[in-house]
Amino acid sequence: MSSDLTTWSILHDVTRRLSPDIESELSQRELQLLVHASRGLTDQAIAIELGISLATIATYWGRIRIKLGPLNRTELVAKYLDYKAKDEIETLQNEVEVLRNQLENSGREDTGLLIALNKMPRSIIILAQDTTIVYVNEATCKWMGYSPDEMVGNSILDFYPEGRHEILMPWMEELFANPDHPTLGANRTAYTRHRDGSIVTIYGDAVVYDTPAGKRMMWITTLSQPTLPPPA
Repeated sequence: MSSDLTTWSILHDVTRRLSPDIESELSQRELQLLVHASRGLTDQAIAIELGISLATIATYWGRIRIKLGPLNRTELVAKYLDYKAKDEIETLQNEVEVLRNQLENSGREDTGLLIALNKMPRSIIILAQDTTIVYVNEATCKWMGYSPDEMVGNSILDFYPEGRHEILMPWMEELFANPDHPTLGANRTAYTRHRDGSIVTIYGDAVVYDTPAGKRMMWITTLSQPTLPPPA
């Protein structure tokens, strides 16, 4: 909180001391003078850089003082730098506001999307790349016999029949490595273990997509057969 207050105090102080729009008040040559001075050049060096005399430099400083106030050279440069800082701060504030709106809108959409996914009649499971389950909908819990709390946060391998891990893992690794492959995630057969110990054979499609937290795989079941055992 103290850091935020310090930032806003600095911003308020900068805003209070600046003219509304320095760049619109000054001529191009006057701005060039301030820019070069802000980079540490002396009047002699600025005169050489711009190809004008020291007397002309002095004339421009006088014009700048008429527009910005009766300040010395250092104060005029500081005022210009403050103005540029304010401009950059305002730009950053606008960018932050845009990002904040995007996040808020994204949050609302994600909430609505999760509600829709939860009501889907087909099973939907979302996995992280390390096989951790990050989401299951109601249909998944219904035909597997577990609650969301019992599944989310655990590995999908914990709900996979022993002896089938060596088939699931290479396929998942290949799909995560090639998320745009046209057929790799289509019409797949998988086997999960029901709470009562029986095997559920599922058929469905999987897609891999990027999120801020990393890649995710969504599995959507098109058909499940709770009593069909996996082949030996």
